[in-house]
Amino acid sequence: MISNKFQPGWVVTTLTMIALAVLIGLGSWQASKIGPKTKLIDKIETGLTGESLALPVHLDTPVSEEYKRFYFKGTVHNGIAAKVFAPNTKGKSGYHLYLPVKHQFGRWVMVNWGWIPFDYKGLPELPLGQEVNISGVLLTNPKAGSFTPENQPGKNTWYLADIFQLFDHFKLDEFYHFRIVADHQAHLGEFPLGGQVRVDIPNDHFEYMLTWYGLALGLIGVYVAFGIRRSQTYNEDKQKTE
Repeated sequence: MISNKFQPGWVVTTLTMIALAVLIGLGSWQASKIGPKTKLIDKIETGLTGESLALPVHLDTPVSEEYKRFYFKGTVHNGIAAKVFAPNTKGKSGYHLYLPVKHQFGRWVMVNWGWIPFDYKGLPELPLGQEVNISGVLLTNPKAGSFTPENQPGKNTWYLADIFQLFDHFKLDEFYHFRIVADHQAHLGEFPLGGQVRVDIPNDHFEYMLTWYGLALGLIGVYVAFGIRRSQTYNEDKQKTE
């Protein structure tokens, strides 16, 4: 009879069912993330490689335009660039220089002019107060991580390119609620090194899905083997006592 060949016990069966539900749930959750993450990566790649668009006068939903390329003409703020501590696209430590540019139609745009090494002496010469043409990638306001230190605007010490804090530091209003990471401008020299758009969005949900489903299958195998082995041991002990 089946009952004599497979007797895992109700405690083991209950625990196995609970663990199996958790593993299948985790695998299904990872599976549900594959499509949206793939679409996001495709959107980013399309935006970065697409044709530059003229920056409109009004852009009320910058999230929908993130990672797209834009260009505009404006006048550079006549101030000292904010040095935001962050690595470049190759992971080397340094600073990203932020200095606003006033769009020709009136609003200020926070521009990332590029990256300089940590040991760079002084600041590169930027075209302060001059009219320039800017092209680059639109990014929204960044979010601080759990271990991101607080900005210290009074000391001009920055760890996060918070657009609102930066504009408050420069005492400006009437600004766009996004930033533009400018392309490298060779006429400014080697530094600041422009075009520093970091895209680090892992899409390993498929591997995680296989891992959780694989563990679920392995658990089923262990459960079946345990039930059969327990039944055999029980029958052998029973025969010895007869």
